[in-house]
Amino acid sequence: MERITIRAFRAVDQPDLCEAYLQEHRKVLTDFGVTEIIATDEAWTRSPDCFVIIAEHSALGMVGGIRLQRAAMSEELPMEGAIWPMDHRIHATLEPFRPFGIAEVCGLWNAHRFAGRGLPTVLSMAAVSLANQVDVRVVTCFVAHYTLRHALKVGFTILEEVGDGGTFTYPIPQIRSIAMMIPDALRLQTAQDVYRQRLLSLRLRPIQEVMESPSGTPFMVRYFLHVDPRLFDLRIYSEIQSVRLRLTA
Repeated sequence: MERITIRAFRAVDQPDLCEAYLQEHRKVLTDFGVTEIIATDEAWTRSPDCFVIIAEHSALGMVGGIRLQRAAMSEELPMEGAIWPMDHRIHATLEPFRPFGIAEVCGLWNAHRFAGRGLPTVLSMAAVSLANQVDVRVVTCFVAHYTLRHALKVGFTILEEVGDGGTFTYPIPQIRSIAMMIPDALRLQTAQDVYRQRLLSLRLRPIQEVMESPSGTPFMVRYFLHVDPRLFDLRIYSEIQSVRLRLTA
């Protein structure tokens, strides 16, 4: 059975990994013909409010990634910058949620060499699970139509107040992108039951090893989802993992 490691970190803490993420993401975007947004997608690497999650395979290297971008009261989310030229209502639509803390899941990519396993769902789970760690209550995303199913699983709902019922032709005519939101990313009542359970599990035990099979092909995943390990007593999670291993031995 294949194994991968998924870990989270603050972008400014790991510049080398951010550069590797950028290179792999660019390859995927180029394959989709979305070359016009590649050159402008680097500001997040310098933001202390950007949290990166990567998937690594022992033989295949970095095979996927996603980001959680937190917005301060005076800052806009990446999706706002993308949507504003097409629909000015986006700012007013999101403004009421800012006092609760708001962030965007963005930059999702999955390398072709590790396709077909459902990795985008696993990465989406990991990103949404960080909401409590980074102190946000509302999480948004702006996803291409071919990744919509992954967003729906983890609780995103369509933001119908903007665009054509939440849908835009973006960034190229061949792609429809959908504006979405999890209105309460802490309780996660909009997530599908099985994924809500996994999200809460990742929140309770950010370090764990478990078999995932979102597309029917199982693979083992080791999660390391502390964006700032200094905030946690890691011995507690080590003890929990030791007990789990004894019970399953």
